[in-house]
Amino acid sequence: MAPRHKVTVLGGGMWGCVLAQQLANKGAKVRLWEFVPAIAESLKKTRRHAQIPGFRLDPAIKVTPDLAEGCAGAEILLFVLPSRALAATAKNIREQVKLSRTAVAVNASKGVEPRTLATMGDIVAREIPALRGKVWTLTGPSFAREVARGVPTGLMLGGPSGPRAKALVSLFNGGALNVTHWPDRHGVELGGSLKNAIAIGAGILDGLGTGANTKAALLVQGLAEMSLLIRARGGRADTIYGLAGLGDLIATGTSPESRNRGFGEKLGKGLTPKRALSEIPTVVEGIEAASAARELCARHKVKAPLLDAIWRATRGAPAKGVLTALGF
Repeated sequence: MAPRHKVTVLGGGMWGCVLAQQLANKGAKVRLWEFVPAIAESLKKTRRHAQIPGFRLDPAIKVTPDLAEGCAGAEILLFVLPSRALAATAKNIREQVKLSRTAVAVNASKGVEPRTLATMGDIVAREIPALRGKVWTLTGPSFAREVARGVPTGLMLGGPSGPRAKALVSLFNGGALNVTHWPDRHGVELGGSLKNAIAIGAGILDGLGTGANTKAALLVQGLAEMSLLIRARGGRADTIYGLAGLGDLIATGTSPESRNRGFGEKLGKGLTPKRALSEIPTVVEGIEAASAARELCARHKVKAPLLDAIWRATRGAPAKGVLTALGF
């Protein structure tokens, strides 16, 4: 893809801002759409994100709260939204924006839709039929503040192989990011979502005061249960051992940067889910991921005792149930 490709980044959270800056650094013409007008106005005026110390958006990045304006002429739509906001946003794009026939989508949101159990990439394709067959997912262990500081970070672009995939890899690759392609989009999307639930379990162990030995056992069992669900949904068995599975799980289950792990730690220390959630400043995607995992297990008749125990803990059950699920 040409260096001056027109990219619309949908979502002005930490990761959206960092990816917008990454693309601007690569020479792309970037528009950043943020659905909360007050946040959009702040980003437009200050060029800063309150939760990323020292970060500043390039002046060339156009920030707007107007969806039609933000998407006009876009060749790449980059979705970096909370999972609950993705379907409505995609639907609004379908209704308000005439996309180029060559437009493609890259999803960087993580989650599974309640009831339908659709992955985020599938939601984009469902809501915007013009993008069917042209959706990729960018995922992996990627704390936004670390990338903003220039910490070397490996990411995986999941989706169809071919010239477009190579061009997208080239566009995102560089600076702090090392991006590789993987053909199993569904697998990387499920890995990126389910690991958030397992990370809550890892945090619960931290709150209970167990050590590295116990957490290692949890990560191994969590990886095995994630693999069962990925394969049940038609994903590749080996996807779980890549950046979107094992890599993302290690980072999210062990880092103090992880809000999912932090939420679990508060549960392990005895806080109620409501109180624990009130002390986390951003979205805890692992709560919805745990619910989705439970529904996926029921639908595909998969036994996943650890994921079930984590789901119960997010609903107020004793946190020690996670230890029981591990056989302790």
